[in-house]
Amino acid sequence: MGYAATAISLLLCLKKEYTKGMAEVPSGVLAERDGQGQEIYVQSMEKSVEAKAKEIFPWVKPGVIVDAGAGAGPLTDLLSKSFPGSTIVALDMSSDMIDRLNRRFEGRKNVEVVHGDIDSFRYREPVSTFINVSVFHEDFSFNGYSHEKIIKTLIRQKQALEKGGVDIIRDGVQPEQEVLYLRPLTEFACDRFIKFVKGFKQVRDVNYMIGNFHSDVFVQNGRRNFVDADVGKSFIEISSQNASEMFSKYFYAEKNLPVELSEQFGIWTLREYKKILTDLGFTVKHAETFLLDYLLKEHYSKDFEVFHLKNGVLSNAPYPPSTMLLVGEKQ
Repeated sequence: MGYAATAISLLLCLKKEYTKGMAEVPSGVLAERDGQGQEIYVQSMEKSVEAKAKEIFPWVKPGVIVDAGAGAGPLTDLLSKSFPGSTIVALDMSSDMIDRLNRRFEGRKNVEVVHGDIDSFRYREPVSTFINVSVFHEDFSFNGYSHEKIIKTLIRQKQALEKGGVDIIRDGVQPEQEVLYLRPLTEFACDRFIKFVKGFKQVRDVNYMIGNFHSDVFVQNGRRNFVDADVGKSFIEISSQNASEMFSKYFYAEKNLPVELSEQFGIWTLREYKKILTDLGFTVKHAETFLLDYLLKEHYSKDFEVFHLKNGVLSNAPYPPSTMLLVGEKQ
């Protein structure tokens, strides 16, 4: 069996509880942010680019470097300056972003702007590095929540790579499945949790219970919403994977929240991602998950505490990881 057939057949083994009740959306539909929402999004990408570069650049192989889903170009800009002898291809399918890219890199000799998507992209010579930053979860979410589509994209990228070329993925990630107990610490946290449950229903149903602990036994109160007395006292029983999706979205500006709620941020666990790359014939050079420090300090720790119940004892649990960095090399 070839790499493609092996990897696609692997999907049958990766069915999880979180896929039940998933909605379907028309293929190729991209979420649209309005003018103000778009500017908020662009500015957030500009602010985070230095941290992304620090994580990604040690793995970049010079040559033809494709910044897939380049957006307004903050990472392309740093790539152009850090790898001046390379050709940096800024690839995006949004007409608005292409206009921004063309203005930003007018006269920049080592940057080539390409209007297209990661599925149909072809280059005139072998690619040394593909960089996919927050690309796969959007491609997955706005093409029918299709795992197979992401695998086919990875196959195409591998075919386009030169020998020894690398595929870098920095994106959301699902934690391994377990039951968590969240304690909302603010009215904002309570409000946004309910908005998450209602909004994320377009992706999948979120099962949860609100209650309290008595002698380390969780007792449901039967309510589906919060009252003032719940803040800082009541708990939410929820799966780690639904909790992870909530954490990835709840703090977004109101303007952009509907778009974020239409996306599934974590496609697979890190273990599943590594398995797929290996089945496609990549050598996994690096694989890690982590929680961005600013998310922990500025949002998560202010709004929620996280617990798990192990051997009948309730204790603090780590927050789900926010980010995955995965590097595959073509042999």
